[in-house]
Amino acid sequence: MTTTTRLSDIVEPSVFYNYMSKDTTEKTDIFKSGALRMDAELAAKLAGGGTTFQVPFWKDLDSAEADIGSDDPAVEGVPAKLSSGKDIAVRQLRTKGFSTADLSGVIAGSDPMMRIRERVNAFWDRQFQTTMVRTMTGVYLSNVANNSSDMIHSVATDSSSSVADAELIDADKIIDAAYTMGDNAEGLKILVMHSTIMKRLAKLDLITFQKDSTGQMTIPYYLGKRVVVDDNCRTETGTYRVKYTTYLLGEGSIGWAESALPNGVAVERDEAAGNGMGIETLWTRRQFAMHPYGIKWTGTTMAANFPSWSELALSANWSRVYSERKQIPIAFLVTNG
Repeated sequence: MTTTTRLSDIVEPSVFYNYMSKDTTEKTDIFKSGALRMDAELAAKLAGGGTTFQVPFWKDLDSAEADIGSDDPAVEGVPAKLSSGKDIAVRQLRTKGFSTADLSGVIAGSDPMMRIRERVNAFWDRQFQTTMVRTMTGVYLSNVANNSSDMIHSVATDSSSSVADAELIDADKIIDAAYTMGDNAEGLKILVMHSTIMKRLAKLDLITFQKDSTGQMTIPYYLGKRVVVDDNCRTETGTYRVKYTTYLLGEGSIGWAESALPNGVAVERDEAAGNGMGIETLWTRRQFAMHPYGIKWTGTTMAANFPSWSELALSANWSRVYSERKQIPIAFLVTNG
């Protein structure tokens, strides 16, 4: 009988795990965009116990008028104090297994497990990008519920009439959304948008492209801001129209850390399965924290030990802890296309 080289013959679990982790940060669009920042303090906490952990921060000095100098020795200046606060991040733990029967490789004449091995990094890339987008949806809805939508600029409607230019994305509306941050607006360098929005900008010939550091791949930009396209961006389907949310992010606005799990990659063989032909499974496990600075995780609605995508997207699970809106380099633009 024809024999096929199996995954268990070629995978060194610890080496493969390191390869997955390195590939994530070098090839995933959201990491390359600069929106996520490797956070050593977050990593240290992730390596410890607990499902959530506090991220203390110093608040900014206040903007009260400075004291006026005096030559009166009886008038003493009163120093202001530096205050602190506590942000809260949540541990996330995800697992995924991929299996195939030995017989399928024999009949196909090639090894399906080799294909799984080649594509498992891309699978996790998509997982992390969707996690970020769902987190942004939770932040958006929390802002609506708790902060008078001060991070959002919306021009979308659910009118039965034809969509007007005033309800579609353009440079002016991106600028209006950015300036919900006031004089910190220029800090928003990344746009995360639905492909429908990207298509409109591309048709208008408004997307420019720059080569990456290797001079090979081209990277899309709009208004000098890097563009990341993801169809998991928040959409709201009304009676007549769809509303699309575009996310404006500052560089390093989201903290990231990953901590290796025991047996983060494992290969399992079931020799009896398939009536003795055997089945092989590649198990992958990732433990990480992805946290928007200044928006604490409350975990008000969570069914298990770790949040699901749907729970990340709930307003009840997020609450702003930075006192000033302009301290949070995140904004949202809602359009009908």
